[in-house]
Amino acid sequence: MMLFINELRRFWGRRITWGIAIAISLLLVLAAVITFTQTSSPGDDDGQRQRAIEQAANNTQACIRDVSSALERGENFDDFLVEAKDTMSDEEFDRFLAQDYCYQDPSWYVDDNTFYATFLLGGDQSSDWSQTRPDGNPETYTQAGRQIRDAKGGLEGIIPTISVFFLVIAVVIGASFVGAEYKFGTVENLLLWEPRRSRVLLAKYGAGFLSSAALTALILAVALALFYLVASVKGSTQGVDSRYWIDMASTIFRSSIAGGLFFILAMSIAVLARNTTASVVAILGWFVVSNIVVELAAKWFRQWELFMNATAFISEGDAVRYEKIGNSHQIVYGHSYLTAGLIVAIWAGVFAVAAMVAFNRRDVD
Repeated sequence: MMLFINELRRFWGRRITWGIAIAISLLLVLAAVITFTQTSSPGDDDGQRQRAIEQAANNTQACIRDVSSALERGENFDDFLVEAKDTMSDEEFDRFLAQDYCYQDPSWYVDDNTFYATFLLGGDQSSDWSQTRPDGNPETYTQAGRQIRDAKGGLEGIIPTISVFFLVIAVVIGASFVGAEYKFGTVENLLLWEPRRSRVLLAKYGAGFLSSAALTALILAVALALFYLVASVKGSTQGVDSRYWIDMASTIFRSSIAGGLFFILAMSIAVLARNTTASVVAILGWFVVSNIVVELAAKWFRQWELFMNATAFISEGDAVRYEKIGNSHQIVYGHSYLTAGLIVAIWAGVFAVAAMVAFNRRDVD
């Protein structure tokens, strides 16, 4: 237990930890200030909305006149409209043009600069969050005699985006957590105090996972507080309901787990390579190269790819795969976000075991 506590203290006592936390916090404050200056209150757009209503109504009437005149002159027009004209009464046809074919939505002419709290999870501001969150029941359809299920899209707002970005930060912190010890030769001193190597590494994994998860949650909580304050003071909290807060809490929780797992992954590679830079380059290089390799030569591997599963897990979306239908490949449902999280854990676990074996068997220097 003392070894675990010491590793916790070491994590939170490192300058890189606090330097990154402070730097990201300052960037979030700057982003919130910019958002505050650029957003407008819902009431500020009343005049613009009224003009949009008038413009939409005028364009609708102009469309009705143009269509009616073209049909009366017998010009070659949309067959669907000709059929509708023949089968409907004049009153029904005029109503059809006004409400369907020629209808202009006033929202098309409004440049809404309001910052909505639902943007934090990528939602629409027009109704309650529970009605506009990503669909939990994707469609299943038959194509080329096969049952195909569409993949559910995940959350794409500010919080999920920051969460994915923070995986890179977790990689840097995780790689340097043990890489720095190899660089400055402190591993030997630590093993003189605690010669059981497996215990040493397990303490580092445990402390690093919990601390990285906590740091991720802390950064996301700061982001949530700042941007929700902007929405409350000058923007709008329209659409926020109890389901919104459930999704927000679960997104932050999943992001914390992902941050901890990427810490373990980066730390494991640093143990294998005995170098911080090698670990960071290996993981970020994989992110760049894997997208090219999967797309060009290993489409079957898409649903098992590390970053794709991490993104699906954080956003609560489905991980996707390629399904060959006819002569082409189509992106369809692969597995759920919970399975995606398990796959990320397996990635981290495999490298952790490999690092444990290498750490126990080889010389430290």
